[in-house]
Amino acid sequence: MSESAMLVYDDYDKGSLYISDNALEVFILVVNIVVLGLIALTGVISNVINMVIFVKQVLKDSMTVGLFALAFTDFSVTTLELSISCIYVASVLYPESPVDLWALAYISFAWAVYALYLTSCWITAMIAIERCFCVVFPFQVKQIFTKGRCVLVIFMIYAIHISTFIPVFVIEKMEWVLVESPKGNASLSVVPETWVYTVVFSDATDEVEAAMDIAGGMFLFMTSQLVLYVCSVWMTVSLKLSSTVRTARLLSDEKPGNDSKMTLQEKRLVKMVLFLTLLQSACNLPRLAVTIFYHAFPGISIELHKNFSTVVWTSSVVINNISCSCNSLGYYFLNSNYRKTFRKIFEGHVSSLVQSKNSSIH
Repeated sequence: MSESAMLVYDDYDKGSLYISDNALEVFILVVNIVVLGLIALTGVISNVINMVIFVKQVLKDSMTVGLFALAFTDFSVTTLELSISCIYVASVLYPESPVDLWALAYISFAWAVYALYLTSCWITAMIAIERCFCVVFPFQVKQIFTKGRCVLVIFMIYAIHISTFIPVFVIEKMEWVLVESPKGNASLSVVPETWVYTVVFSDATDEVEAAMDIAGGMFLFMTSQLVLYVCSVWMTVSLKLSSTVRTARLLSDEKPGNDSKMTLQEKRLVKMVLFLTLLQSACNLPRLAVTIFYHAFPGISIELHKNFSTVVWTSSVVINNISCSCNSLGYYFLNSNYRKTFRKIFEGHVSSLVQSKNSSIH
């Protein structure tokens, strides 16, 4: 058996130093399976609804294309998260599986979720930039943000994030390795061995993970959040100034009953961008805090402290998943076109079901 394979099976079980195996089993049952599963399932359904609604709007401009891309990316994230939850169910039902289900879910699938989630952050930033330009440069926005350019930028965002995370899949790959059987009898002179499909860490694992944390968790994430904050502040200030100028003109024409408040459409626009910004920031803070924690305490690692790492990373992933599942709430309450299309689709389905039921009765 290779030394790297030994690292996986012999060393990472030392996680009981922080979290006992019994406590981890309860945590997996409650958080990984029930909580994460329900949130992920909600996200899958809500993002399918989002994609249907944006397709119904014919993807007529760059904004609807961007929102569709965001819904598709969030759908991919929540689908993978739901798969992770199902893998944890399988790990409970089949504890002696020849496939290392913990490694499959927590390493292979988790990195894919991480890459897609950062992609979602940057698509959100792109949408915020266009919203900001709608306010600051309203006459040039249609020429700047075309449907074709939006598609090109989305492909570039995907390409950058995929290429950034390719090294980690090369370094931490799944392989069949020969390990000592857990059913082996220590009194025997020859310890029985069995083949297990598990992750194999290489000597460069720590360096690659550190690079991923810097490139992904720090640079890509923090720059996308910076773009969101700048656009939100710039757009809000511009709307305030424009409403003040508009009010001054109305007052100069001696039209009473007007004040410097923004219009309802302007308020909804600000609320929409602020909702996406605050939701994404709040849901990303735990992951950022965990990343900083592991760099502050380099002696704690996924390989050496499996149980502890499972608890802290899963907790941050659950909160991350909320942002991918709740965007539809912002769309519904703050976007009149979305709300109108939503009601049209579902009221039509309800009425057709009622008619078919009545016809079957008669």
